[in-house]
Amino acid sequence: MAEVEDGISVVDLAARHLLLCPTTVDIEVVDTLVRDRLPNSDLYNTGEVQIGRHSRITGPYELSMEDAVDAGVPMPWTICYCLEAPVEREDPPMPGVDDRDGFAYAFPEGLPWRDEGRALQLLVSLARRIGGAVRVAGTLQLIQPDQERAVDYIVHSRTWLEPDTLLGIVNREMPGAVLAVEGEEWPGPPDAAYTGEILIEDIGRSPLSSQDLEALHARADARDRKMLAEDDVIDGFAIVGDFGWDGVVEIQVHLTDVDDPTVIGQPWASEELVTYEVRWQPPNPEDREKRYPPEAFRAGRARVAPVIARTARALVEAAGGVVLDEDNFGVDRYTL
Repeated sequence: MAEVEDGISVVDLAARHLLLCPTTVDIEVVDTLVRDRLPNSDLYNTGEVQIGRHSRITGPYELSMEDAVDAGVPMPWTICYCLEAPVEREDPPMPGVDDRDGFAYAFPEGLPWRDEGRALQLLVSLARRIGGAVRVAGTLQLIQPDQERAVDYIVHSRTWLEPDTLLGIVNREMPGAVLAVEGEEWPGPPDAAYTGEILIEDIGRSPLSSQDLEALHARADARDRKMLAEDDVIDGFAIVGDFGWDGVVEIQVHLTDVDDPTVIGQPWASEELVTYEVRWQPPNPEDREKRYPPEAFRAGRARVAPVIARTARALVEAAGGVVLDEDNFGVDRYTL
């Protein structure tokens, strides 16, 4: 770990965004988490991570008490990582608007976006996972995301669990959960889609002749007949558990093409993948995006979160695969 005078000046630290890290979290932990999002990074061996063309994270740096004061770092933080990124801001947040991570509060003159915004979102995600904080440049405000906000999990697996099988697994943790596999009848496109009327309204003319339209419709009808002749195949379904005043928990199941870094390194990454999303839908979804959600929301979350974690663990033990938290960091199933 670098002393400030050996790696970067206090003046530079004061002018840049900092990830503040608990002393109990070593660089190996941070390096592993960063690799989940940036698989080619090597923070542990190089001391830096390139995020964009002009953005990088360096560290860790150990701050003395005097260094912390000069860098605008509040007590008791003494370990930090530094973000070097161009200042890129959009319009200020609307009056009265708030957000769960406090960006509107920390950047009242203009919200960060592009490289700076993406890099700051990564820092805040890291802070949430490790119990740290982000000290932003300029206003020197502190973003200290609540670890308990991250209650959802995603499992990527090569194993498809049939609806009835998965329902039996889920019901052990969420008695009374039910399947939700019924789709909605689709009457097909409107008649105007076949006549070219929609195109004419949009661009003032039809690019297809009557012969072209007839040939196109013939091909479409042939494909429809072929699809209708095949057996129905379920490629997605959901299981829903009703928690009354605490909302509902959904397990959404679907086939997916995953390019997530946590999956790319798996020996089965080239096979067809199944994604299981275990998500909480609170009674008032807007409460989830508030920096200071109401007490009823926090109480409901505290009751539902352990059930979601146990369900995610039961699911991955049955299907195998990898577990991610809602910030897309890998999770050891045995910690759930």
